[in-house]
Amino acid sequence: MSVRVLVVEDEAMVAIDIAQQLNEAGFVVVGPAPSVTKALKLIVETGCDVAVLDVNLRDETAEPVARELRSRRIPLLFMSAVARDHLPAGFGDEVLLQKPVRPAVLIAALQDAIAGSGRH
Repeated sequence: MSVRVLVVEDEAMVAIDIAQQLNEAGFVVVGPAPSVTKALKLIVETGCDVAVLDVNLRDETAEPVARELRSRRIPLLFMSAVARDHLPAGFGDEVLLQKPVRPAVLIAALQDAIAGSGRH
């Protein structure tokens, strides 16, 4: 079974680039979701095995998405330009990749997140 990765990113070009990198690495991309509403809908309707979240999504943050993923025990990592102290409260220990991220670094971080969760 292919690993489904939810991508939550509001910048279209960045989202397309991430999706392409993940597809080329053999992942199945869920989304990309440009908003909290869309991301939560995808989690419920499609599901995912792991997620990559940008912290800031236009006028909102990805905190509700991170909380929903955590409640479902779905591993996540943040990929953002923000500093660690700007991660949502309670998520300071999650992996934070600083943009821009090399594809190999993103793939390795996702594989580590999946391996650490015991989901696959």
